[in-house]
Amino acid sequence: MRPGFEKTVPYVRNETANPWLPDYPNPPDLRFNYYKLLNDSWASGMPIGKAPAGKTVAVIGAGAAGMTVARELWRSGYDVRIFEASSRLGGRLYTERKSFGLTAYELGAMRMPFFNDAKSGVPAGKSTNCLLAYFLNQDQRWVGNPNTTHADLSDFPNPGKTKGGTGIYMNNGLGPNDVYSTPTLIDWPDGGQPDNPDLQEVARKVDALIGLFTDNVAPVYATDGPAWDTLWQQIAQNYDKMSFSDLVFTEAITQAEYKGDGWFGGFGMTPYESDLFYTIGTGDGSWGAFYAISAMWFIRCVMFGYSSDLQTVSGLNNAYLLPQYNATPYDTNGTAMERPFYRGIQSLVELMFYLRAPGSARSLYSATRDGNDSSAQFYVNHQVSRLKRNTDGTIDVHVNTRTTPALTADYVVVTSPIWATQTSIAFDGFDTTTMLPWQVPEAIHQQHVIASAKVFFPLSKAYWNEGSKIPQLIVTDTFVQDAYSVQWSTDNNDAAILASYTWEDDALKILADSNDTILGSKVLNELERITQSTLGESIVKYVDTRQAPTVIHWLMQPTYHGCAKLYRQRAWEQCYDLLTYNQVFAAASNLYFAGESYGVEGGWTEPALRTAIDAVVHLIHNSGGVFYNGFQFADYPAYDTAFQPDETYPQTSGATLAAPAAAAD
Repeated sequence: MRPGFEKTVPYVRNETANPWLPDYPNPPDLRFNYYKLLNDSWASGMPIGKAPAGKTVAVIGAGAAGMTVARELWRSGYDVRIFEASSRLGGRLYTERKSFGLTAYELGAMRMPFFNDAKSGVPAGKSTNCLLAYFLNQDQRWVGNPNTTHADLSDFPNPGKTKGGTGIYMNNGLGPNDVYSTPTLIDWPDGGQPDNPDLQEVARKVDALIGLFTDNVAPVYATDGPAWDTLWQQIAQNYDKMSFSDLVFTEAITQAEYKGDGWFGGFGMTPYESDLFYTIGTGDGSWGAFYAISAMWFIRCVMFGYSSDLQTVSGLNNAYLLPQYNATPYDTNGTAMERPFYRGIQSLVELMFYLRAPGSARSLYSATRDGNDSSAQFYVNHQVSRLKRNTDGTIDVHVNTRTTPALTADYVVVTSPIWATQTSIAFDGFDTTTMLPWQVPEAIHQQHVIASAKVFFPLSKAYWNEGSKIPQLIVTDTFVQDAYSVQWSTDNNDAAILASYTWEDDALKILADSNDTILGSKVLNELERITQSTLGESIVKYVDTRQAPTVIHWLMQPTYHGCAKLYRQRAWEQCYDLLTYNQVFAAASNLYFAGESYGVEGGWTEPALRTAIDAVVHLIHNSGGVFYNGFQFADYPAYDTAFQPDETYPQTSGATLAAPAAAAD
């Protein structure tokens, strides 16, 4: 999720006899091979499991998590009812296709991790290390079909990894410590280093910590047995009490100083270096918005694959041949929905809904439109307002504040974003000891949701391929922050510019400009000032100003209430209250949580998919269903709910931990 930060970590394969352990990198809190679970299902043509007869599941939200839950439970024989508060499916996988050419704007998630390593010889399209790779590159590969469907991927143009080059503009072009006498756009060539020694030193310190950490963690992660749980708890003991700002200033250590105790030190930056990192990063954009976030967020994100070899998803390769392409679909009530074009990352959710599911002759969408079939129903513009648990264990689902329930379900899976859940859904009738204890809604209340904003314009051409001196990416310390120019096809006329990409405080600064045209004009004027003063060239001449800007403020989206969940230091307990809910309380409550908001990693899509499958596995088990394809519930690991890190200083580096307590089942 973190914008522009891409550092490759080593790839270590699981060589143990346990096939359910994944390769490294992969999330640290629950080591499980989700790809294998779904790929075994794909290979056999059988679903993950089989439901007891006559069980109905209400799924709240039609984003990546909601559609994954609905599709896999529907495949397993549950009757699913999907309620979406907005008029579209996709959630924060939100690709807006323009009416001209193939140009599209990624309003939400856009950099996709596949937990692979180019050095290992595993390209993203062949990755077997994440659910994203399964759905985009395996789910629709039908034997004997010459038009097999998969996603077209390409390296995301991150700063420092962009063929069209990156330019860094700071301090009105005078650079760190006023080192330049005239306004300068600091060059950062593709695959190289920023052309400034101070920025290079900041980058060196960041890379040193990442290298020390991952070189020591990767071999342990890929082993079976308790060694990993012990090391991960040692890491939590050391770092959960730290903010990211603390990590920036904490003294660095070397490999010779590492004691094998989960203490890897920090970046060891000076106040001056921190100022550079805060405002401009290592050339990859400001990190200031994340200084108040937990150091554990950075560790989970960067050290475990969420920032390695990031890809952009252009869309599905044979979009024109796919069901409902450019045709108006309808929900179960007959309400018209957005036409699918299978472009961008939104195509992931469209694939799940409109394309036939493995082992089935039809799609989830076709089931929702079959009046003779009650196995699936889908409703847009249905905002769930209340969930009331009845004495028989069923749950009444109320929508749009109506007093009469729209459905009485056996189970409910909530995938709506965390603040939207808190402000929009009332939970009634759930026992506050065994079903929904106070710490769960309190954890929802305490979690931090970040603001983000994007401002897009179409480009008349991909100027970086046309001999222009202007780099493809411009990283600034101005209110614009970062400007990404992207190309959606080999046609140089098919390009767009994400003219301003901001987070947290930087996104809040421009929130007052509620008029999109005024904000767009400010952004273009600032970019014009930058390119004219440093290169003597106009960037605006490449912008198609006949088109109005496309602007999204995620904090202002009524059914999302923000961009993504983060968390601050000392948040282990609150994070685990949500992360482990399905494991600890769902069997009694018949309520499940899934989606990025209930995970802990630094990403949108992969955590959404993983928590969705977590809910599916627990729901099948708790409802008395059976599993197929050689998988047993005993193969699924459990979170250790007994461990709590020491949240008091001094640091616990050098401390030893007892063997991990037995995880609750």
